[in-house]
Amino acid sequence: MNEQRIREIMARAIVLARNGGPAVYPNPMVGAVVFDEEGTILAEGWHQRYGGDHAEIVALKNLGRSATGLSMAVTLEPCNHFGKTPPCSHAIAAAGIKKVYVAASEPTEKACGGCAYLSSRGIPTEFVPGFEKELSEINRFFYKTAREKRPWITLKMALTMDGFIAPPTGDPFPISGKQSQGEAHRLRAEHMAIAVGAGTVNRDDPILTTRLVEGKSPQPVIFSANLSVEPNRRVFDRSPIIFTTESASKRTDVFKSRGCRIEQLSSPTDLAGAIAILWDKYRINSLLVEGGARLYRSFIEQQLADEVVHFIAPFLLGEGISLAGGDSSSHPMPPFRLHAIERFDDDVKVVWRPPNYSNRISSP
Repeated sequence: MNEQRIREIMARAIVLARNGGPAVYPNPMVGAVVFDEEGTILAEGWHQRYGGDHAEIVALKNLGRSATGLSMAVTLEPCNHFGKTPPCSHAIAAAGIKKVYVAASEPTEKACGGCAYLSSRGIPTEFVPGFEKELSEINRFFYKTAREKRPWITLKMALTMDGFIAPPTGDPFPISGKQSQGEAHRLRAEHMAIAVGAGTVNRDDPILTTRLVEGKSPQPVIFSANLSVEPNRRVFDRSPIIFTTESASKRTDVFKSRGCRIEQLSSPTDLAGAIAILWDKYRINSLLVEGGARLYRSFIEQQLADEVVHFIAPFLLGEGISLAGGDSSSHPMPPFRLHAIERFDDDVKVVWRPPNYSNRISSP
């Protein structure tokens, strides 16, 4: 079979992988294709939900017959450990697959070794290059946790052309248009958790759901150093995780009675400790930080942001609360590199990432 056909089949596997979406988190999105010597696709599969069958197993089940003498293309090296499901490498070998094509190696120590296991059973594996950039992008949350043991952090804010996020009073003020609002909710659905500060909760009374798009609403996370947040706000109906420096008291009991998870930090600025808890304890692989300005700046200052997303509206407010701090109208350009620009009606979505950003994946 020629190389071009192998690449076409792998490209199809990547299309399948995207179908998994956030339902697979904190696992990666993976696609698999079973095909014969002529390059005819006989079965397909993708990882559909966390805890469910992996892509390779779905494809083998969809085949509905013996896989002896057939080949498989899979976007990620088959796992080689017993987790929520048995190892895919063992299932592939048992099914009679004669060769496996892989686009990226498994980055975690726990699950790696699938290609070595297959080779030990006389099943050759071959790396298919050229898909690294696309795979590293769709699975950037997975690679972040695999390499750094912490969630991917996205900072998102709507602001005017002169850098203001609210009028001087701080009252809620519509900045973004309807299309931008829909895109902002799509970002919510893409992340496992969403964070705001106590001031945003008290002032705006947000519920932090994906009301404008289909998709699971993210886990609410609230940063409130001294628990100044008001317990009658709507978000507390959604069992948020609250990070605070307050120890056990009547105040914390009030929030616990509403189903909140209270996590104590060593200091109000211990954001690194907070995001470590989000991964180590809750297995949250991605956090969207929506406000307010002080929380936003803290993530920037502590160099914890992996991505900054601004929705810039085409008007000037003249005065108000600035994302840059205080009443300054200086535009808050983060110390990142421009990554993408997209238009939503009259608004512009601008995405930045750190200058040293690299999510390159490795070959088997």
